[in-house]
Amino acid sequence: MTAAKLAVAAVAAVAAVAACQNSSPFDGIAGTGSADQKLPALHGEPKPKHGIEQIPLPDALRAPPADATTTPDGLRYKKLVTNDAGQASKRNDIVLVNYTGWKLPSGETFFTTHSHGQPMPVSLAQATPGFTDALLLLKKGEKADVWVSPEVAYRGRTMPKDPETLVYEVEVIDVTAAPPVPADVAGPPPGTTTLPGADVPLEIVKPGTALSKPRSPRPWDSVAYGASSWDVTGRMLDTTELRKRAATTIVFREPDVVQKVMETMIPGERVRFWVDAARLAVDHQPLPGAPKGVVCYELELVGVTPPKREPPPTPPDVAKPPADAKSTNLGVYYKVLASGGGSAVHPTTKDLVTIAFTGWRTDGSMFDSTVIRGTGDPVDLPASSGVAGWIDTLPQMAVGDHWRLWIPAELAYKGAPGKPQGMLVFDVELSGVKSAKHS
Repeated sequence: MTAAKLAVAAVAAVAAVAACQNSSPFDGIAGTGSADQKLPALHGEPKPKHGIEQIPLPDALRAPPADATTTPDGLRYKKLVTNDAGQASKRNDIVLVNYTGWKLPSGETFFTTHSHGQPMPVSLAQATPGFTDALLLLKKGEKADVWVSPEVAYRGRTMPKDPETLVYEVEVIDVTAAPPVPADVAGPPPGTTTLPGADVPLEIVKPGTALSKPRSPRPWDSVAYGASSWDVTGRMLDTTELRKRAATTIVFREPDVVQKVMETMIPGERVRFWVDAARLAVDHQPLPGAPKGVVCYELELVGVTPPKREPPPTPPDVAKPPADAKSTNLGVYYKVLASGGGSAVHPTTKDLVTIAFTGWRTDGSMFDSTVIRGTGDPVDLPASSGVAGWIDTLPQMAVGDHWRLWIPAELAYKGAPGKPQGMLVFDVELSGVKSAKHS
């Protein structure tokens, strides 16, 4: 999924909205990134790992000194280096840090950037509450010792078994500001209209451009875009925008609601909408760790690129196998659309096959196609790399065959998060087999 992806910049006040209408985080930026390359490294606080380098805990850190400062929440810290002119971080920013963390009273080192030889970017939106609290106290260029009790460290989250006080020696190297949180992040303001088809309240943050007759994307078009999302408290869930370059995706790879919104937009346009997180799942299969509740989502369409070749139309019999379809022993229905002319070459599951294919759900929505990838030419794939329905069917095809397959859910992606669900329909053309026997 993209997420997907997925894979835009919000406002915190009316003045920021006005500014956003005249500028874009993508203005003057050439080139795009991949939809699954959203951040350089969107880390929360790293989890302990076996084999972590053990750095002896200094005796001075076994207890906070008398001159340590205590926050209202009970976090203790002492700044070793101050920088009053340094950039302060905010709750959703990415903070580049050097740090070592120990557990008390055991003195175990549970993580250190010393092993990596370079600082680590930490997402304050995803780090544990206590670590986030500590980093919010420090400006760029500052260094501190920090003591975090289990109650502070895991506030509001499941506490690990036998929790210990955590001690950090941390230095802030840099701060990358996240997109600002929308003023109306918790819900649409009065008078917001509902987008037909997508059934979500939506407002236009910035209108699209009128240059070069821009058009809205179709499901099989590639788009360059930016996206950011927050929960109702303003915690950032995901963003593509900290890279300062657009991400790319094919429209049909996005969740249905995002796809429907994209298909109404033109390049340059930026919108904000509010949607239940469950609707951001692909085929109702949420990814692990997916958010819950209402999500405020911003989307900016940067550009639209049609494929070099147009995909085939939706088959008229996509909803179910026709009466004249045949069935394999495992229950894949198929129909021969064109024969290979008597070719005796059939692939085995050990072969590499050259194929072109397009896949649809039974409602007619496309979810993949080699025709719209790159040059649109057939691709080489291991015959054993597909779903069970493919592996069952390909050895029965001969080079030159063009078949239509109806693969039941049990032989496709049933229950797999981020994958199309239900019966899937494929048009498959087998144009070659590469193996030791047939080379």
